Amino acid sequence: MSMAQIQRPAWQGRVRYRVLSLLVSAALLAGGTAIVYHRVNWRDVAAVWASLDPALVAAAALVYWLQYPINTFRLHRVILWITEQAADVPPLRFLFKLTCSAGFVAVAAPVGLAGDAAKIAALRVFGSLSITDAARATLFDRVVGVQWMSLIGLATLPAQAAGGVGREIILAELALFAGLIVGVGVLLALPHALALIRHDFVGKLARVFAGYRAMLSPQRSAVQLVIALLNVLSAWGALYLLLRAAGLGADAWLVAGFIPLLQLVNSLPFLYMGWGGRELAMAATLGATGALSASETLAVSFAWGAVLIVTGAVNGVFLLGDWQIARPAPSDANRR
Repeated sequence: MSMAQIQRPAWQGRVRYRVLSLLVSAALLAGGTAIVYHRVNWRDVAAVWASLDPALVAAAALVYWLQYPINTFRLHRVILWITEQAADVPPLRFLFKLTCSAGFVAVAAPVGLAGDAAKIAALRVFGSLSITDAARATLFDRVVGVQWMSLIGLATLPAQAAGGVGREIILAELALFAGLIVGVGVLLALPHALALIRHDFVGKLARVFAGYRAMLSPQRSAVQLVIALLNVLSAWGALYLLLRAAGLGADAWLVAGFIPLLQLVNSLPFLYMGWGGRELAMAATLGATGALSASETLAVSFAWGAVLIVTGAVNGVFLLGDWQIARPAPSDANRR
């Protein structure tokens, strides 16, 4: 059985969610365009696109694609930490294929959570994880990424202030990052709150959210931090290469300071590959600081969006081939 055969029924019946995702992205894109319309010269935007160096754009796509093997290792660690049994962890080769394929699903679906749904289905059908552990691993993998991107973002705020970034921008970033960290705290408390509700479905839901505290030990946190820093480096390199491809000379360190915010926007599940939100975020950061004009900001943001789509689309090749992996005999305790 191929992965495409499993995913097709999941795609059917979710058309409205795909349409909603596209509509939200389009609305934000249109809203951002309207806000900066008087500052944007579309001929300048077209001129920036026309001047893009194809070799540097290809290099940017390659650098950004490196996040797939990086995130593969994070998913592998998360599964190991929640199961505490190496025998239950699918091999890295399978998880790499799964992570890349989920990236393709996110492009083709298109709704942000479709990639996560594909991961859960594959981990359950082809791996040895229960549906609860498959859902929990996928959820924790996403939360770990958001948590550390937020913490890195908070760490960049003093440097942004010293670099002359406006107080309004810094306060908006602070509110976002702090809110997401509070959300992690809610995740820690949620299983205990749900356990108070005597209902079979709620009890199963509580088991999905349970155990995130296992991610927070010092040794495991250090591994997560390294992975998050590599993700930031990949996104930073891709955006910097796009700026160079357009012949723009924005300060590399200023660009680095805004990467956590931009990465969070790119991964928002209700946007299609970050479209709409990314343009607003870049206009409010790189555009507002004077590093780029409004036209240059939109042009580079469009180029970055194209890179995200291309890097996800090329991963369709990983859908091919056999998905079966060796599985130990199931036990009652492991099939809850």
